[in-house]
Amino acid sequence: MIPNESLSPVVAEFNGVSFRYKAGTDVLKDLHFSLAPGSFHFLTGESGAGKTSLLSLLYLDHLPSKGRMRLFGQTVDSLKRSEKAQMRRQIGVVFQDYRLLDHLNAFDNVALPLRIIGEKESDIRKHVSELLSWVGLEKQMRSYPAELSGGEQQRIAIARAVIHKPSLLLADEPTGNVDDAMAQRLLYLFLELNKLGTTVVVATHNEGLIQKFPFPRLHLSKGQIHLTVPKNTKAETKGEKNV
Repeated sequence: MIPNESLSPVVAEFNGVSFRYKAGTDVLKDLHFSLAPGSFHFLTGESGAGKTSLLSLLYLDHLPSKGRMRLFGQTVDSLKRSEKAQMRRQIGVVFQDYRLLDHLNAFDNVALPLRIIGEKESDIRKHVSELLSWVGLEKQMRSYPAELSGGEQQRIAIARAVIHKPSLLLADEPTGNVDDAMAQRLLYLFLELNKLGTTVVVATHNEGLIQKFPFPRLHLSKGQIHLTVPKNTKAETKGEKNV
């Protein structure tokens, strides 16, 4: 286990975090915010505002160019490679480009996180079959990614991200290729995880979903982040200086 560096009751904490790609200009500028355990936030902003970049920091694909970022009580720039790999096992990610393994069928793509952590095969069959049924793909579980539509691949990617009940779920435009009914069904799946304690961040342009599910919104604009809290909704983001 990675030892806790502090008893801070936050999943993620950004203190003066900026990020840039190589020699480019800052995509994210001096961010100060934190995500409490069990919170649910929408992440919004125009195309190019930095939503995917922010999610990539939270998933440890990149490190901040400036400032300090902590995940699960750990300062990320001090983690060893093995510690990063272990921390990533607590995080589920729905990528915009799906990142399914072409040589695995739908069932095995979804089962992969459970096999990595050593779940019993009988339990894997039960849980994966139930989840594929939930996302409407029980008849496609033996199909390979190349045989599936974009919307079907997206649902496989979502099932893979949530199958191990992660502590933190990051979803980058998870409903972009599905109809409104399926989009709502997938959001309810995220809500069920959230009720079990998973911290959820969903990047989306879907205003209909945002209106139907009135959770706090983290809005990126010009590299900075701003918090909007719907009425009768308690924000779970704390410590903001520029939101």
